[in-house]
Amino acid sequence: MHGRVQMWRDGLPLFDVDNLVVNAATVAAANLAAGITAGNAVAMIGYGSGNATPSLNDNGLSGAAAYYNAIGTHSFPNAGSVLFNFSLTATDYGAITGINIQEIGLFGNTGVLGLPISIGIVTSVWAASHSYLVGNLIKDTNNNVQRCTTAGTSGSGAHPAWATSVGATTADGGVVWTMVSTSAAPQPMWTHALVPSFTFTGAANYVGSWTVTF
Repeated sequence: MHGRVQMWRDGLPLFDVDNLVVNAATVAAANLAAGITAGNAVAMIGYGSGNATPSLNDNGLSGAAAYYNAIGTHSFPNAGSVLFNFSLTATDYGAITGINIQEIGLFGNTGVLGLPISIGIVTSVWAASHSYLVGNLIKDTNNNVQRCTTAGTSGSGAHPAWATSVGATTADGGVVWTMVSTSAAPQPMWTHALVPSFTFTGAANYVGSWTVTF
């Protein structure tokens, strides 16, 4: 198999690279990857900070910092090929702490993970009696990322009982937190590519496509 990855930032081309596919497969695997066979699908894309050359034995992104979110729509440009659309937008709050992206990967459907997912991204921990502004991010005691959605001063005692599902809120003194990402790594990885390095800060929207030919 082989593949090609393209990405644009606010309508301008950012990169166009080939990639090494991790798993060997047949033409029918294009349907499998796109979810034509129920329960077997590329369900998420990961953006990582590592720069290790992809190998056939890879089972995940190599960087310590990584952000994962759902893959977009798919289409079939020709027999035995499947094209996946993906995006990284200013509202991907779990990734806007300045992750340096050098690798991306496509991951299968585990059926149990909530999205999005942040792993190893440096985020401040919660502090008592602290003034927080809307948009501030913290890592809670479950290693999930919480975003301040109502400004105020946090509680003066122990940390609150954190919400544990993406989109759920936590009241904390005068602050309201909304969980924006969880912290569990997905598996399995289907394919992996190195891309030209760029830093995601939430100031621009990125869209791309990834074509895998079997």
